Amino acid sequence: MYPDPGPQRSDDLRRFRQMNEQGRRGGAGSGLGGLLKLALLVGVVVLLVQNPELRTEAWTFVQNLWTDVQNG
Repeated sequence: MYPDPGPQRSDDLRRFRQMNEQGRRGGAGSGLGGLLKLALLVGVVVLLVQNPELRTEAWTFVQNLWTDVQNG
């Protein structure tokens, strides 16, 4: 009554498994991206620690942004 899915179904399942495995591994270069983000975060923190005026401006910006988000 129903057509036999045969090899087409097997190919679809194989492609689906491959895509899921690649997603779990994170792909090539994901470690480098994480390392770059960490280095950028450390640089920003060091810059803010060394410059009190910039720290005050950044804190004011965050407070204003938070107020805007809450007021919608």
